[in-house]
Amino acid sequence: EQFCNDLWLSHGLADKTIAAYRADLIGFSSWLSRHIGKTLLQAQSLDIDEWLASLLERKISPRSVARYSASLRRFYRYLTSNGLVSQDPTVPLGKIKIPLRLPNTPTQDEVATLLDITELNSHSGLRDKAILELLYATGLRAAELASIRIGDIDFRNRVIRVCGKGNRERLVVFGEEASFWLDLYLSRSRPALRRDYLCNHVFLSVRGKKISTGTLRLVVKKHASNNGIERPLSTHSLRHAFATHLLDAGADLRVIQELLGHACISTTQIYTFVATKRLVTLHSRFHPRNEDKDGLQAGSNHRTRFRSTDPR
Repeated sequence: EQFCNDLWLSHGLADKTIAAYRADLIGFSSWLSRHIGKTLLQAQSLDIDEWLASLLERKISPRSVARYSASLRRFYRYLTSNGLVSQDPTVPLGKIKIPLRLPNTPTQDEVATLLDITELNSHSGLRDKAILELLYATGLRAAELASIRIGDIDFRNRVIRVCGKGNRERLVVFGEEASFWLDLYLSRSRPALRRDYLCNHVFLSVRGKKISTGTLRLVVKKHASNNGIERPLSTHSLRHAFATHLLDAGADLRVIQELLGHACISTTQIYTFVATKRLVTLHSRFHPRNEDKDGLQAGSNHRTRFRSTDPR
């Protein structure tokens, strides 16, 4: 608990992140006690290696095992720096290779279809429209959007002050379209949703309280289903779309990093793979020297004849 308190007091980590650290440590402690008969303070490098290996044998994904490893590294660095253990048993641990997983990024046409909400006569419908427009315009995380307060928005400059992961503050910008629907929601629907509650958050539930991240995810899924989008979409899909579509249009990767609130540029670089993959697909479909479905494009006959001839 002292370690978890330090994560909050000294590093400002979010409650969910701290809960994940706690769960990882409890899992390791339980295994260590049951299989080795040791406590966390008695663990050695071989014990940690054996636990991580057992996770992989149980088909736990490499990404999850890497997170467990990171939790232990941070925990034992804390113990070492506070003199609770003499040596850090995680120092000899190697890195766990994580397979590259590309984001689920909707196309611009799919986003346009998602944003085409017709039920704008209801207060919840107008709220949903403002939510979707702002998610795509800013690339905000669901928790960041849910936490926006009225005083965080500068309508004149179309800028929002956001508190992201690790309590890091940043400014995000939004365009005219999102501004129009946000202003309409605030003037028409939010007063009706607010009722008698003195809630200062921008987006409210139908009960007049701060909207939850779960409700935000349901908003995206609902309108994706209503508009016939087959690809599974979430609030994070719009974050991926925001970054990828900016990159496709020529935006600088460092600028996208700042807008997304990534602490490390390597996190943002994943979107370059998505953009490159899309370019390859477009080239394959539309370049005149690529074969069409009937194999009748220029050059195909020559290549067929060449392949059938033994150059030796």
